[in-house]
Amino acid sequence: MTDAAHSTTTTDDRSDYWNTYYAARSSTRRPLPSQFATFVAGELEGPHRVIELGCGNGRDSIFFAGNGHDVTGVDGSQSAVDACSALAAALGEPATFLQSAIDDPELPQRLSGSDGPHVVYARFFVHAITDEEEKTFLDLAATLTSPGDVLAVEYRTVRDQVGAKETGAHYRRFVLPATFQARALERGFEVTYAVEGYGFAKWRHDDAYVARTLFRRT
Repeated sequence: MTDAAHSTTTTDDRSDYWNTYYAARSSTRRPLPSQFATFVAGELEGPHRVIELGCGNGRDSIFFAGNGHDVTGVDGSQSAVDACSALAAALGEPATFLQSAIDDPELPQRLSGSDGPHVVYARFFVHAITDEEEKTFLDLAATLTSPGDVLAVEYRTVRDQVGAKETGAHYRRFVLPATFQARALERGFEVTYAVEGYGFAKWRHDDAYVARTLFRRT
């Protein structure tokens, strides 16, 4: 389902919006990671190759890099990528950032080449893309992972349509977890942990009702 105010938003509109949004919020102060990032980090044994799709301001990519992981953050906004790269350099963290649309056919090749266990990580990204882009996202996750690798996602669900939104202008869908999980299963992932509810991603007055799921590639 899609937020009614943004049901006709085009890809170009979203790109312009996010470029403006992140250009106005760049900083070189070390940001706090999300609750989800700290949770996922606690589930990993040893260093992983972490690919964050929809990295936004880079706070979770920076966090993973600071904890010994090999990190690449991807975002469709060039302003976000520029700000993330500057932040990583200022903090001395070895995270890499690249700009790409989720459906760029060259993206899998740009992200390939690293050995070791992989995590495809996406927090608050699934609900910020269209239904068709969600399928592309899962195709990409399957391409980038091998048996035993992890897909970690957190997103707003259909139960989050009501309630305060601190970022009311953001494009967002409200995702049905059963549908998302079924699509992941079709692409060779199995659920290893799943929970839904309030309190996982509260920010000011916005206590999002989210699904938090870990998958393992079979």
